[in-house]
Amino acid sequence: MDSKAKLISILSHLKDNISAPSDIVMKTGLPRYEVLGAFHVLEALGIVNIVRSRSNYKLYTLSEVGKRILEILLSGEGLENLIEHKELHEGDRSTPDMASEELPLKKISKNIGEAAQA
Repeated sequence: MDSKAKLISILSHLKDNISAPSDIVMKTGLPRYEVLGAFHVLEALGIVNIVRSRSNYKLYTLSEVGKRILEILLSGEGLENLIEHKELHEGDRSTPDMASEELPLKKISKNIGEAAQA
């Protein structure tokens, strides 16, 4: 399974559900380390939201930005086409950092750029 298919699988299982990473491991059959790594990145980018957190146990759901990203990916478009979608630029404030003046797509692009430089 390629990276895009793995991402689609993880996001699809989170859509309209509240799940722990261990639930996604069981549903997708992906290695635990890959799912946990994906959740750290998805959380940092605001693609998933934490619904409940106790110690190391967290429950997540897909944010509105995450739902839009999933729709775009399911339509067959690549991640590089996300920037062209106007709806991702239009004031979705469902990310955890709601006080930020940056829109979610700009935050995602900025975080990806910083990660690439590291």
